[in-house]
Amino acid sequence: MADDKKETNEPSEQKAETKTSQSGGGGNLTGPEGVLMFCVAGILDGIGFILFLLFWLGIDDYGILDVLGMIIIGGWMFVRGGGANKNIIKRGLRRFGFAAVVELAPFLGGIAPSWTILVWKELKS
Repeated sequence: MADDKKETNEPSEQKAETKTSQSGGGGNLTGPEGVLMFCVAGILDGIGFILFLLFWLGIDDYGILDVLGMIIIGGWMFVRGGGANKNIIKRGLRRFGFAAVVELAPFLGGIAPSWTILVWKELKS
């Protein structure tokens, strides 16, 4: 009978652990979601910086990286923030809007790692 109680307690503990890990309590920077999104943001920011270093005379990627970042990271933030209250949505939109404006600025978008900072702030909140 004692073994039966242990077996019934384990799934409820696993469910509670899963709920806390999915709630975004700030401890998931090194989780699979965080690592994947940091890689995507780092690649976008890295390519933008390399293009800035190579072609600093004004040749840009014509917003291609910015649009990709908005679609990928914006979509991730939208899916991640589903079912949240209005304050969290407003804060996320403010962060996303600021990062998008910085990335759309011709030279500032190549220098600033705004996608990486946005992902870090989103995972910490």
